[in-house]
Amino acid sequence: MSQLFELVASKHRSFVVLATLRLPGHPLRRFTKEEAAILSRALDSVAKGDRGEQQQIYMSPIASDHDFDARVEQSGIIVSSEGQADVELDWSETRAMAEQLRSFASV
Repeated sequence: MSQLFELVASKHRSFVVLATLRLPGHPLRRFTKEEAAILSRALDSVAKGDRGEQQQIYMSPIASDHDFDARVEQSGIIVSSEGQADVELDWSETRAMAEQLRSFASV
């Protein structure tokens, strides 16, 4: 499996620390620890099959100029960004993203 995303922690003067999510061809998205924890739980939930009627995961992070918007599909999630090509993450990659966000949030 090739990892289609990168999550990097960095110091920030106002938020102390932020996680920056990089997806190919997409603008950077920055999350506080609290936002990373929330998004991690949402990704875990859909990856475990607890989807119910949920067809989308959406978050507008406070420290980011770009929203996180992902459709939930049978094979994983599809992250979109206006004017950019969609990035498809299978369930394995989705769980890996959730784990990295969770790890960042717990430090």
